[in-house]
Amino acid sequence: MRYSAMAMLVFVMGVAAGCTISDTAGNLRGIKGVDGDRLTHINTRNYAVNLFMVKPLWGDATLNATVQSFADEAKKVGATKVRIVQSDESVMWYFPPLLGFIFTPVYSSVAGDALLP
Repeated sequence: MRYSAMAMLVFVMGVAAGCTISDTAGNLRGIKGVDGDRLTHINTRNYAVNLFMVKPLWGDATLNATVQSFADEAKKVGATKVRIVQSDESVMWYFPPLLGFIFTPVYSSVAGDALLP
């Protein structure tokens, strides 16, 4: 039973790897940014599976790729400038036990504001 659950987890990681998920919040009820700009808040996440914790196997969850995805999403909403508020990259070598050393789930996220003209 335990091995079938672990195999299912690896399958789900493989399917989800390479995904980019972006959420936007544009209705800030008239609140402007610090400089008086209109803004849209964007949160972008990338998921991947690395081989031996370092080499990308499925997807690309590096911080560089996630910032590029964030910038693409900002261009979609018509932004001319962005302000990145938070970024994070996590290598989950500990999950699942032992198998995580070989097929390592990785995710990174970037959150910030798209400044609209």
